[in-house]
Amino acid sequence: PQLLKEKEKGKFRFLGITESAPADPKQRSLSKALDADCFDVMMFAFSLMNHNAKKVLFPRTMEKSIGTMVMFAVRSLFSVPGRLQRDIKELVDWFSETESPLGFLIKEGGANSVMDACYRYARHEKGADTVLFGTGSLEHLEINLASILAPRLPKEVLNKIDEYFGHLKGVGLD
Repeated sequence: PQLLKEKEKGKFRFLGITESAPADPKQRSLSKALDADCFDVMMFAFSLMNHNAKKVLFPRTMEKSIGTMVMFAVRSLFSVPGRLQRDIKELVDWFSETESPLGFLIKEGGANSVMDACYRYARHEKGADTVLFGTGSLEHLEINLASILAPRLPKEVLNKIDEYFGHLKGVGLD
């Protein structure tokens, strides 16, 4: 209530909330916050292997016209060599048995790298308004921007992502 009073006074224009994704992988706190009807924007985790927001948050943020900022689209899970294969084998049986388990992402008309696919997947999800990313160099920034500006992944790729990883929650949130 106090923040809303300050907003009415013109102290700030928009009220936002974020989550502590690793501590709340099912996004219960933001689901509850949506009931408060006071937030203009929400920042939360969503990725190729963490679809919870697709089911729990996006429908409600769109219904309430709440802006969204996606974080965790790419984390060490996708950017550190070998990390994905090590962590995911417990969750998806066939994953560790396949030499290139995410090879279906990288093809003509699809992504040119796993990270490109991650950003494109998050960017084009219905309800995702902004995708946050970090960078350490101009080259990295240019690569990330190219991914954000690239078209949606092909439908057959999106279908496989949903089939293979749609049941996962909280993967890659460190």
